[in-house]
Amino acid sequence: MSRTPIRLILLWLLAGWQFAWAEQAPAPTDAVTADVLRQLASAPKRGLFYEISRNGKTAYLFGTIHVGRPDFYPLELVVTQALAQSSELVVELDATQGDKMQAAILRHATLPDSRSLDTLLTPALRKRLQTQLDALGTPRASVQAFKPWMASLSLVMGAMQQYGFNPAYATDLYLIELARNFNKAIGELESIDYQLKLFDSLSPKEQLDFLDETLKLLERGRMRDETQALVDAWLASDARALQQQSLKSMHDSPRSARWMQQKLFTERNQLMAAGIDHMLAEGRQPFVAIGALHLTGSDGVPALLETRGFRIKNLYP
Repeated sequence: MSRTPIRLILLWLLAGWQFAWAEQAPAPTDAVTADVLRQLASAPKRGLFYEISRNGKTAYLFGTIHVGRPDFYPLELVVTQALAQSSELVVELDATQGDKMQAAILRHATLPDSRSLDTLLTPALRKRLQTQLDALGTPRASVQAFKPWMASLSLVMGAMQQYGFNPAYATDLYLIELARNFNKAIGELESIDYQLKLFDSLSPKEQLDFLDETLKLLERGRMRDETQALVDAWLASDARALQQQSLKSMHDSPRSARWMQQKLFTERNQLMAAGIDHMLAEGRQPFVAIGALHLTGSDGVPALLETRGFRIKNLYP
């Protein structure tokens, strides 16, 4: 199919998608289509975007952000066209599978029935946790069943929403909905079980250190600043700024930095690169969407794919 029919089809489909969050999906009209065309034509570059190729096979690699706002969209037209022309969409994990995610949380992130989070914390840590929960408007009971690492993630997500960034507007979800409109298969590079096991492998001390450092970031106001800096770098398609902010975040959490770098980035980047390599070796030409921080630095996925013989073209230099 030529580029022109693809463009026309994606415009109609995207027009319908844009009303989905409001739970309204009117049939696209010429006026709506023209408005979407204007939006796409004027949409700035956001995220990181690479073309990867080897042996005549081409795929795309897009760096996402897992929270967002409505004004982050639509993504630039070339991103939508690349997805339309790809064999499938592959994300880190499909966060739309709510039942599957809830079951994984019960398996990996919750304490035995006889335990509660408070019983694992010192009085001082309990008090600090309560202060931050109050600031977020989060009931204390809502985290009592969680292991310390999950309580930390809950605080982070609650803070991000307070700062105006919502997981409902994650780039991954935008691309998943768009892929469904194109009748594209949707695959995962990882799974929710795999991701939660990474955190659940932490020792009890490492989990408490993680909670302590998360609380310190909130108490000092650094989480707000770091979140905004990451969002700004993503909006500017600035890989260097994303990498620098990632390093700064590690510096601000020294006790957690080692395992975070090893488990959350180094090991996962290697597995992601191997997975993408395998897909292209099978003849597939996917659009791969993973967190933008996985695409930065000398051990990022693009650099690792280059060592595997892929030609990497930065589409957002």
